[in-house]
Amino acid sequence: MKIDESDRKILSCLLRAATTPKAEIARAIGFAASVISERIKRLEEGKIIRSYEARLDARALGYSSLAYVFITERKPTRGVNTGEILASVTGVEEVHKIAGDDCFLVKIRARDTEELGAILDSEVNPIETVVGTRTTIVLQTVKEDVVLGGVTLLSTSHNLEEIA
Repeated sequence: MKIDESDRKILSCLLRAATTPKAEIARAIGFAASVISERIKRLEEGKIIRSYEARLDARALGYSSLAYVFITERKPTRGVNTGEILASVTGVEEVHKIAGDDCFLVKIRARDTEELGAILDSEVNPIETVVGTRTTIVLQTVKEDVVLGGVTLLSTSHNLEEIA
């Protein structure tokens, strides 16, 4: 699917606030609302826009611990899909297969470090292909953005405030 400059402007607006009315996006970009609706529908059908979601404050909901866990996997795995198993662990937000000494990088949120320890002990370490973990606990989050939120979607150097 080909994405042009106008599509990139629409995507930039939606990244900033997915609930932005199409009429407001249309005004910001200089198109009719019907054109914006049509383009958004095409972006959805083309799987460029995969979903719309709410961004929640984990701390406000009682999940004050955030950790990144590096996981080493036993080889051969004998058909065990470690990544899929890790994806189903309590509190896991992201699972990445990585290159290097470790095999996976997993982002886990928990209520506190005690709960994090329990998750590692009862759900991660018992996985038959997991041979080691290294955990890094986040002390402070300086920036946490939406996926591609820090990426400039425009091919030229536009400031997002100029677009919407």
